[in-house]
Amino acid sequence: MANARQLARQCAVQALYSWQLTDGDPFDIDAAFRIENDMDGVDVDYFRELLREIPRLREELDGHIIPLLTRPLAEVDPVERAILRLGAYELKCRLDVPYRVAINEGVELAKLFGAEQGHRFVNGILDGMARELRGTEQAADSRPIPAPAAPVDASVGKGKYGQKRAPIIRTANKKRVIKKRSLEKPAAKAATEETAKPSVKATETRRRKPAANESSAKRGRAKKVVAKRVVKKKAVTKKTAAKQAPAKKPSTKERTAVKKSGASLYLGKKNTGKKNTDKKKPAS
Repeated sequence: MANARQLARQCAVQALYSWQLTDGDPFDIDAAFRIENDMDGVDVDYFRELLREIPRLREELDGHIIPLLTRPLAEVDPVERAILRLGAYELKCRLDVPYRVAINEGVELAKLFGAEQGHRFVNGILDGMARELRGTEQAADSRPIPAPAAPVDASVGKGKYGQKRAPIIRTANKKRVIKKRSLEKPAAKAATEETAKPSVKATETRRRKPAANESSAKRGRAKKVVAKRVVKKKAVTKKTAAKQAPAKKPSTKERTAVKKSGASLYLGKKNTGKKNTDKKKPAS
């Protein structure tokens, strides 16, 4: 939601647009605009300042805009011209407004009131004016942020062998020794440390892998035991089935064939027809 100053800029752009078209008195335009429009939530003082000071400083403000244009100022769209004059006024006369805020507000006004690609044109012109009018602020903004200072109660000395001792922070109950780490590390050392440290996911997977391997090994051993039991059970069932199975009786064809050959039916021995000579002859 827009704040009071942003609403004042939006109203000022509309009032400056009518001033550029009619070239009327800013005071009359101010009175008519406040009657026709709802000024609830608007910073009226800032609106009046923009509407009265920009027409008064028109030539001075246009002097900062014209060198950055590739065409005459009169050929610039009236809405974009009013936005450029408002941005030039804030960059030049309102040093309490940061240059980034002035540029961003100009771009947002161009998106709201200007043409489709007008915000790019406004952004380039305001950025060029900021380099000229706020060069010192831009240079200070681009400076690197200084490193934080050491704590006041931390004293760093040297040990027995020239090594730095850790700062000692004294408390009411006990003494705590805190290791001091250098704030600025060499790029190569930092890169090696980052590559050497395993990620959290890698450590988690490494911790989980042994559990998974143990469970898989247990499952494999259980499967082997079950397979051995099944094999033994099958062998036992085959033996018992063979023992319990009744002897197969020969068919009639097999019996006649055996009788013709002279072999015994169940013993499988041939009957040679010779008498047993081993028997003792009866006494005569």
